[in-house]
Amino acid sequence: MSLINEILFMNEEEADLEADKVMSFGDLFYERSGGDVSEGSSPTAKFATLGASSYLDSPEDYVSRSAESNPTIDFNFNQLLTAVKKSLGVIFNKEIIDLDGAGRVGFHVFDERANGEEAQWHVDMPYENEGIVWPEPPTNPFSFTLPLRLPQGVGGLDFKDEEGKERYYPYTVGNLYLSNGLFPHRIANPIRIREGENRITLQGHGVFSEISSLGFVYF
Repeated sequence: MSLINEILFMNEEEADLEADKVMSFGDLFYERSGGDVSEGSSPTAKFATLGASSYLDSPEDYVSRSAESNPTIDFNFNQLLTAVKKSLGVIFNKEIIDLDGAGRVGFHVFDERANGEEAQWHVDMPYENEGIVWPEPPTNPFSFTLPLRLPQGVGGLDFKDEEGKERYYPYTVGNLYLSNGLFPHRIANPIRIREGENRITLQGHGVFSEISSLGFVYF
């Protein structure tokens, strides 16, 4: 597998319908500053998520927010998430299921508050969140992104290749982007988001079991 793999998944019209659906739950968004922020703090919000996030929430908040947001995601995005898990299952030749007790695969929502901001370089290690209880020993993590809406059709990922050179990978709305997440990367912010525009992506992580043929996905 190359650092980033691109898979045709859905057309732009279908993606736009899912993006509209995400925006209809704005009163359930969690405001985010880009770091691990505990419940009750007041950071400067730069974006939002629909769903609990293992890499943005403290362990305690992750557990409570998962219980709070999972029913909404399960009921309203079941068809989308089932299709994503089926596609991943075909790619990996494994059965892919939700990680019980963890946050469902969720959504990033950016607006003009992100203008002028640069995301932090990182590698994906969300499985270290102590709010996650593993039913089977995890191995071989992976990460995936599905852009549902991009401002002016522009967005992507900044990453560092095997030689440490910074590169930009542009996204296409409706395509699924898959990697192991274990190389330096960050959300790219290549253009100014105009008022009323959004960058909406489905975001997920996964691991495989060391003892069975299962793969588990979560946010």
